[in-house]
Amino acid sequence: HQEDLLSRLLSYRQEMAILCGFPSFAHRALGGSLAETPELVSSFLTDVSDALRPLAQQDYAAMSAMKKKQNKNAKELGLWDVCYYTGIAKHEVLTGANVGKSPSLSHYFPLGSVMQGLNHLLQQLFGVSMTLCIAERGEVWADDVHKLAVSDEDGSLLGYIYCDFTERAGKSTQDCHFTIRGGKELADGSYQNPVVVVQLSLPPASWSAPPLLTPSMVENLFHEMGHALHSMLARTRYQHVTGTRCSTDFAEVPSILMEFFASDPRVLRSFACHYKTGEPMPQQLMDIMVKSKSVFMASEMQTQVFYSAVDQRYHSAVSWDSVSTTDLLKEEHNKHYGLPYVDNTAWQLRFSHFVGYGGKYYAYLVSRAVASWIWQTYFVQDPFSREAGTRYRTEVLQHGGGVPPRQLVANFLDKEVTAKSLTTALISDLESKREALAA
Repeated sequence: HQEDLLSRLLSYRQEMAILCGFPSFAHRALGGSLAETPELVSSFLTDVSDALRPLAQQDYAAMSAMKKKQNKNAKELGLWDVCYYTGIAKHEVLTGANVGKSPSLSHYFPLGSVMQGLNHLLQQLFGVSMTLCIAERGEVWADDVHKLAVSDEDGSLLGYIYCDFTERAGKSTQDCHFTIRGGKELADGSYQNPVVVVQLSLPPASWSAPPLLTPSMVENLFHEMGHALHSMLARTRYQHVTGTRCSTDFAEVPSILMEFFASDPRVLRSFACHYKTGEPMPQQLMDIMVKSKSVFMASEMQTQVFYSAVDQRYHSAVSWDSVSTTDLLKEEHNKHYGLPYVDNTAWQLRFSHFVGYGGKYYAYLVSRAVASWIWQTYFVQDPFSREAGTRYRTEVLQHGGGVPPRQLVANFLDKEVTAKSLTTALISDLESKREALAA
């Protein structure tokens, strides 16, 4: 039944694309995107897959050794083992070198300190500050929703962010950013300031402690605030191209770039402090935490390449009368995955991204490549650089979706966007993190 539903969905999309004059749904989906064509996406995925293959095999070899250590009679590494041993490896890094005797990592990330650190970062980079406002009666939908005014260095208002951060009964658990009101130029020449919401699922405060965030929660907060920043700093004529209202493969660039800041020890040192004592996070603990994020990155990225390749194949010009989604899944698995395909498996039938992100799953990898490229070009030497921040604000964020994304990125980085340049940015970042992990 599920196979029939997915095949029909893909078939209808193909029919619709042809009616609209496109050779495939992927061609239709990529119109106006950073990648622009399925051909560039295909070249990019192939190049990344080829570069990752030997690195991912090293990851799988390490996982296999872990499995043999647990049970000398264990069979070869299977697809179902990857997530399990990745989790164990990250835990071992975090608990190594006596770090396990240190306080919990979350004790160094009380929500208030994290927000102060984020505010400090925005002030340094852009001259922008966030200030807590008193909401009007009935303005917010829950007592724990807070309203922030975002102001420029000259005191002018840029917009408002409603922060719905903590979990509660009946609330969606999806971390997200969404627009209440988009920014745009008004007829009298003034600007309609944007109003957005950042929604997270952080633990609420307890009787003895404020909300305490894990490292991944800190990263998620920075990610979603990256979207909000895109909305706040865009200054476009029309609201349908303001902020995050741009192509999918560019919309994630500002948010993923913020993840780089959230993982940089220089930035972390500005706010990571114990919620009781105020003591800064020990350097050894911070180094280990940052390293843990790089464990088995190659195999994780190879999985993303595989998912993206399957999505592109499904939305190419396929005759669904003569082939099943599982047939094509197996073909792409053998091309892009480093472990053998398991017969009679069909995970694609429960992969919801094929519904909501049809033809666009690759966008995560392209956005990460561009974010990495920007980080390496402008911020790796100094994550607080006002000069770099000002250029990024005026040449990237300010335009929202009002400039073709490929042109915008090429102008900002002073280099043409090609499959090769994207691959180089992605792999060089991966290799530098693997080297740091091994050090």
